[in-house]
Amino acid sequence: MALVVKPVSINKSTYLRVPKDMEELLALMTPRICTVDVKIDEKGCSLVYSFAKPIPDLTKEPAHRPMWLEKELAA
Repeated sequence: MALVVKPVSINKSTYLRVPKDMEELLALMTPRICTVDVKIDEKGCSLVYSFAKPIPDLTKEPAHRPMWLEKELAA
C-alpha cells in the first residue's frame, strides 16, 4: 500500500503526517517497534516504515517454564 503525504514545516523542523487510514491500522495492531528504511535511487527518496510487536528477550528466564522444558530439565 503506497501513501503520499506532504511534509509539514514547523519552525525549522519538517514532519510527515500520519494518514488517518494508517493511524487506524496502527491502533488495531498495537505495534511496539517501528523501523524506518531510507531507499534512495534515481527516482528519488523513499521512507519505508515497518511496524512489529516486540520480540521476547530470550536471555531472560520466563515467568513459568513450558511443560516440555520441565521434562527435559528433569531428565
